[in-house]
Amino acid sequence: MKKIGIVTVLITCTFIFISCNTQNCPAVQWKVTELTFTSTNHYPDSFNDVEVDVVFTHKNGTVLQIPAFWSEGVNWQVRFAPPLSGQWTYKTLCSDESNSGLHHKTGKLTCAEYQGDLAIYKHGFVKTTPSRRYFTYSDGTPFFYLGDTHWNMPVNALANFKTIIDKRVEQGFTVIQSEPIGAGYDLTDGVTEGDLVYFSKLDERFQYIAGKGLVHANAQLFFTSELGAKRAKYPDAYLEKLCRYWVARYGAYPVMWTTAQECDNDFYHDRGEQDFYDAATNPWKLVANYIHQYDPYQHPQTGHMENVDHTIASSSSFRDLPGHSWYGAQWAPKKNGQLNFDVPKDFWNNGQGKPTVNYEGHYERLWTKEFGARMQGWTAFLNGMYGHGYGVIDIWLYNSTYDMEKPSVVHGITITVEDKQTKWNKSLEFPSAYQMGYMHNFFKSLDWWDLIPRFDDPDWFKNEGSWYSLASIKNDLYVVYFYNTIHLKTGIIKNLENRAYMVQWYNPISGDFNASTTINIENGTYSIGDKPTVEDWVLLMKKK
Repeated sequence: MKKIGIVTVLITCTFIFISCNTQNCPAVQWKVTELTFTSTNHYPDSFNDVEVDVVFTHKNGTVLQIPAFWSEGVNWQVRFAPPLSGQWTYKTLCSDESNSGLHHKTGKLTCAEYQGDLAIYKHGFVKTTPSRRYFTYSDGTPFFYLGDTHWNMPVNALANFKTIIDKRVEQGFTVIQSEPIGAGYDLTDGVTEGDLVYFSKLDERFQYIAGKGLVHANAQLFFTSELGAKRAKYPDAYLEKLCRYWVARYGAYPVMWTTAQECDNDFYHDRGEQDFYDAATNPWKLVANYIHQYDPYQHPQTGHMENVDHTIASSSSFRDLPGHSWYGAQWAPKKNGQLNFDVPKDFWNNGQGKPTVNYEGHYERLWTKEFGARMQGWTAFLNGMYGHGYGVIDIWLYNSTYDMEKPSVVHGITITVEDKQTKWNKSLEFPSAYQMGYMHNFFKSLDWWDLIPRFDDPDWFKNEGSWYSLASIKNDLYVVYFYNTIHLKTGIIKNLENRAYMVQWYNPISGDFNASTTINIENGTYSIGDKPTVEDWVLLMKKK
């Protein structure tokens, strides 16, 4: 920590965090500036007894009202990420107007344009746009969602966590998916000074993720079952305050809200695993509404869905909530046969034009291996899910005991107990993680956001015994993923224009292209012939 006068600048890698208690603070566009205000009044219960907001006004008239949070003792803080460069003024509003330290404090921010290389700050926070099925940055640039899963992120030591994040950046990931499982605080009895220690530890992880330029798709507050048996500990007014606090603390980072693990539509109430609420009375819908209400940035919001056997887009109980803007699907497509197209078709046809992410599939060395982990990414992007959540053993859930005591055979793939006991430092280097980066690079070379999934439409493809997924941009460009691993069969591409096309095989294992060839289409079809080998391959076909 380096102090310059009375302005403190914390530098973590490429992330600049500015903490300021002056009346004219520096700031950087889209990056967090933190202002601290000191109460002149004493409160027996600081969390519940007073609320503070800070109204920021840009010189062009843009206004953002940001909730502040109690940080410790007599201090309240606000975290603000200016979406516009130039001059901002601010004014505090306190529910206790007699508090001269928290009410009607004013000042200025001079915000510079971001000059670094991280896309999330060059282009602005990720957002959704009605009837656009993919995410974009604030300036409209398409955002490629490739996530890595860390459900109990707070449990892993900070140094280990930083090692994982650094590697995922190197491998091409753009999102970290987390939940506050194991965060350490106990919110059943209010928010106390003791809880703030654990929130500060969580802050370190949010800040490091943001500093690396990653988006943080995070669940709120605690694990889903907390609002089951303990629901009486969280009356609506208190639950609202907790959501406000979460937004105040983390809303100024590049985040997406995922509400809670498998909370959409009712945390499996329909199969008797919960007896506390149903889809209509689900308290997590309140959480989603409160988060949306207090979020000045209107970050993308979903409810992490149950697996697709229980909840899909058409049966989502969150789909019509005011803030719901994307679907966090849980889909593990079949790996030893042709996948069921009905699942992605439902999200495409009944998803209200919102983006869908295959948010949770089979994790490597828990329920699948390298091939299955790789296959899930390709099938997501070629079936209209413009985002994928990857995960591996001992990172998806650190030191987990979940389903670890016996081998598993899933979709013909055997995972031994020894496989499941692989530790995070080894799973971090699994080839499948690098292969997700190869997939990212492949799609970056195309206008991937214009790809339309063709599912099993016979007008676009005739299958000749393969397992496949196909998407195209009109009839200008085709991408076909073949993942049958017992033979070389493919099929016939249809609906082509009678002209020259470039055809090329891409190896998703190595990230390499084979030599391209040019073919002349005469009858609107192309019979592909055999794949190069029995492994999975991608065929790219472009109009010349």
